[in-house]
Amino acid sequence: MDVSTVRTQPAQPSQQAKRADEVHQVQKREAQEKDNNAKIAQQAQAKPVVNTQGQTTGRILNTTA
Repeated sequence: MDVSTVRTQPAQPSQQAKRADEVHQVQKREAQEKDNNAKIAQQAQAKPVVNTQGQTTGRILNTTA
């Protein structure tokens, strides 16, 4: 048998390697979604209104006025 005429098949990842890659991608995607949800929740919180003197306004209702 002449070695120069023998062709090798390209190496293909095994089923376990493919599955491990898929699991890793799913975990990464879930982590990104969790981070995005945390950012959205943080942005949704009402920010206090601050006047030009740096005082927080609009929190206390003056009932005696």
